[in-house]
Amino acid sequence: MTTTAAPVPVGGRHEDVRGALLACPQLHGLTPAALDALAGAAWVRHYAAGDTVFRTGEPCESMFVLLRGAVVSRTCSSDPDVVDVGVAAAGQAFGYFEVLRPGPRADDAVALRDATVLVLPATVAHRVLRTSPDTLLALLGDLVRIVRLQHRAVVERVFHPVTHRVATLLLEFEHRDDRIDLGGPQVLLAQRLGVARQTLNTALRSLAARGLLVVHPGGRTLTVDRAALVAYTSDASAPCGTPR
Repeated sequence: MTTTAAPVPVGGRHEDVRGALLACPQLHGLTPAALDALAGAAWVRHYAAGDTVFRTGEPCESMFVLLRGAVVSRTCSSDPDVVDVGVAAAGQAFGYFEVLRPGPRADDAVALRDATVLVLPATVAHRVLRTSPDTLLALLGDLVRIVRLQHRAVVERVFHPVTHRVATLLLEFEHRDDRIDLGGPQVLLAQRLGVARQTLNTALRSLAARGLLVVHPGGRTLTVDRAALVAYTSDASAPCGTPR
């Protein structure tokens, strides 16, 4: 992994760090003292696309605020198969689970594209969070959101085949002349479904073979037959587990 670190705050100014912390939704409600403590201890690190921010089993030394790019939370099996279970977008905090409950990292964090992060030392973050109840509630709210997404993914895995779940999710995207922009690599779509990228690719090929969609070069945009997708997802004639 190639990274560069700078002990100087964003833009070289303390005010820029404070602004990034104040704008982070998961860090809402920081007291002035907590804000000053975090801003004073923070530094910037840059990651190239594909770099690992941290790995499963490593000690938790920091939490992060993403300033630019995208970082995915990734779980790997011995196959090796990969499931991306969460994506942090610019402005969001990540890597804070083990700050709230100290222990080794539970998953990997990998830069999906070139990323710049604000690094907040775990010892400082843990100390200041104890004095900022509103921030703890904001982090708790984010954890609830994550749990709900994972619960939805579990329910859908039990009751619906992958192709049906992909079609249902595609209908939630904005359509412009039946064209869908995924807003990033297909890994983001796989993450929302809680499946491996290979599984998603197989499902998209199956839907394409049925004439329900066309995947454009690069895989980030699709042309769909919206009426056909609606009919497909509404078809309750096949019992759960029956291939479609």
